[in-house]
Amino acid sequence: MIDFKKDKNIEPSDENLSIVLGNSFSAYKTLADKLADFDVDLEWRFYRDGGWLAKVTRKKKTIFWGEAVKGHLTIAFNFNERNKQGVLELDIADDLKQMFSNTPPNGSKITSLKIDIYSESELPDVYQLIDYKKRAK
Repeated sequence: MIDFKKDKNIEPSDENLSIVLGNSFSAYKTLADKLADFDVDLEWRFYRDGGWLAKVTRKKKTIFWGEAVKGHLTIAFNFNERNKQGVLELDIADDLKQMFSNTPPNGSKITSLKIDIYSESELPDVYQLIDYKKRAK
């Protein structure tokens, strides 16, 4: 099994990602292809403390982080206190809102919303979050 956490020489190419993500690879490809519509950029980089991570940005603003995990893609949006209520007002799945509202902020008052992407059915919520994150101050 490919381990993106440990080996910086094994890059997250489509071929390698398809092995790690398995059936969720098509959802990843759909998301990656759709990012251009949001005017955001996807870049995979190797971090010594985290392995290969996808960073989605618009100009210098980080929209979300992604990680290829066996069988799915995990993405994380980080919101400050000022933007937290706006997330809860979005038309996204109630379980995401519940999870987000129950997540305590970390030491810097940032609250993360993590979503595991297994299929295209999760993507409409992700698209709303991307759009909101782009507009959030």
